[in-house]
Amino acid sequence: MPDEARATPPPPTPSPTGTVLQYFDDTRRTSPELPAVEYRGRQLSYEQLGCAADTLAAHLQGLSVAGTVVGIRTDRSFRLPIAILAALRAGAAYMPLDHAYPEARLDFMMRDSGMRVLLTHRTPKGLPPVPSGTRVVLLDDDIPSAGDGQLPLTATADDLAYVIYTSGSTGTPKGVAMPHGPLRNLISWQRETFTSGVGSRTLQFAAASFDVHFEEMFSTWGTGGCLVLIDEEIRRDSHRLLRFLDEQRVHRVFMPFVALQALAHTAQDVGRHPRSLQEVVCGGEQLYITPAVRRFFDALPGVALHNQYGPSETHNVTALRLSGDPASWPERAPIGRSIDAARVRVLDGDGAPVPAGVTGEIVIGGPVLARGYLNRPGLTAERFTPDPLGPPGSRVYRTGDAGRVDDQGRIHFLGRDDGQVKIHGYRVELGEIESAVRALPEAADAAVVVNESRTAGKRLVAYVVGRSPLPDDLRDRLGETLPEYMLPVAFVPVDRLPLTPSGKLDRQALATRELTVTGRAGSGVGPAEDGVQRDLTLLWEHVLDAKDIALNDNFFQLGGTSLLAAVLISRINERFGAYADLETFISRPTISAMAEWIGEQSGIQEQPDTPRPMSQQPVRLDS
Repeated sequence: MPDEARATPPPPTPSPTGTVLQYFDDTRRTSPELPAVEYRGRQLSYEQLGCAADTLAAHLQGLSVAGTVVGIRTDRSFRLPIAILAALRAGAAYMPLDHAYPEARLDFMMRDSGMRVLLTHRTPKGLPPVPSGTRVVLLDDDIPSAGDGQLPLTATADDLAYVIYTSGSTGTPKGVAMPHGPLRNLISWQRETFTSGVGSRTLQFAAASFDVHFEEMFSTWGTGGCLVLIDEEIRRDSHRLLRFLDEQRVHRVFMPFVALQALAHTAQDVGRHPRSLQEVVCGGEQLYITPAVRRFFDALPGVALHNQYGPSETHNVTALRLSGDPASWPERAPIGRSIDAARVRVLDGDGAPVPAGVTGEIVIGGPVLARGYLNRPGLTAERFTPDPLGPPGSRVYRTGDAGRVDDQGRIHFLGRDDGQVKIHGYRVELGEIESAVRALPEAADAAVVVNESRTAGKRLVAYVVGRSPLPDDLRDRLGETLPEYMLPVAFVPVDRLPLTPSGKLDRQALATRELTVTGRAGSGVGPAEDGVQRDLTLLWEHVLDAKDIALNDNFFQLGGTSLLAAVLISRINERFGAYADLETFISRPTISAMAEWIGEQSGIQEQPDTPRPMSQQPVRLDS
């Protein structure tokens, strides 16, 4: 970080009550010319961004949105921060609607939330569909300006700031209703904890439907920093992301472990590191300090790695800072200690704290809790319960996460005992996926578990009681109702589901079954024909932990993700001396198409029976 960024004092600390907008407003008042957001080389100052949001907020106030939910469905441009700031200033809660979600899921969210206004823009496909009676407000390409000064705040600490939908165990997504107060507490703590300050540059990496997106924005604006926006194509491609971080002098980045792991692999492969980086913040899933992560931070001395923990119902409530020699960092990082005002405890079944080293449930209290689940009072009462150790009227959120406290007072996350899992940073209720699978006419019953591969990472697998063989299009049909990160990579037919002695589903028995994802080559469908294709097949098998991959099997339909694709692309470039980026691979997601592209780039022409020997060891995500 530049010395001048460190030397400039942060904006005055506002009163401890109020909304998160007051941090933005303080910077806008004291340093209006500072850059607040940057996109494709263009910057908006705090005054320009505030004026644009004021103009839109004034229009929203005319639509009487105060106290309601405003939907936002837009791209990763200036439109998104303007829309969020405007909704909050108008006294509404914002609800992100992710373009990647199936229309059926988006329709449910819009109806369930009672949303009456949608902020969006035209796309080549036209305007998105909305429920009857919903008012659509278009976000202009030009940045508007307000002529009547800054609009006064109408919200309070108790009013909702956002509604973010998460997976539901009954098959129905649930909206977490988060007020300003807990978010204000989080940003206030981060202002004192992170080294990022006035003039520092934070990458906007998270999807708007992920609560970390809020943290990226307001922790940056809370200290007079600049939020650096990126297009989705760069975000998903670790090669382009690495170049972007370096060339754009990014100081801080928030990302889940799987994204950090892919970035670390890429940095090692290409011999390039983002030299301006000062802080990396991980959250959303267990952080592992793999050899690749150690090498990444060893090449960047002085860069701190923060491990944060917190469910959507509380946002982040614990933190651990790792610095110094990466060789000394623990392989499985603790989630640390409670942030300011949060009361994070490990309790036994009777609600009493457990001794150090003993496993219990992680329970969260203090002024950090969401209001509950929108329009779900029964579920809210079940998960948000009276605090047995707190003052009268106080509540706790029972996370369902297992944990323990070590002799240094740090909390360790040990996983879950129920049907909730974390996949690539997203919290997923297995019951919701199971409900969707059971709704298929071919399925009499189904169970979904997480299979953990040493090369492919965590994978969702559906075991289906039904006719065998199962149709090949089950994943495509599920994709009409479930987002991509909730789709199983394999559908395994079984005669019956295993049960425990007490008659319950034995998920452990399914999760520990050996599984290798299988392509169609075993059925004689397009096996490799030449050396390039055979080399590509071996690379795919290593990365996907798969076998019998056919020439026209789609990488992503075999369970590949953009992060696994980044690992594979690095190996392809290393093996063939070509340069492929994620966009190239997405447009050619089969061995046949990729082999043709390699031939066009490098002129490789080999005879069918002269395969080139593989030079690399099997790819491991834990390396």
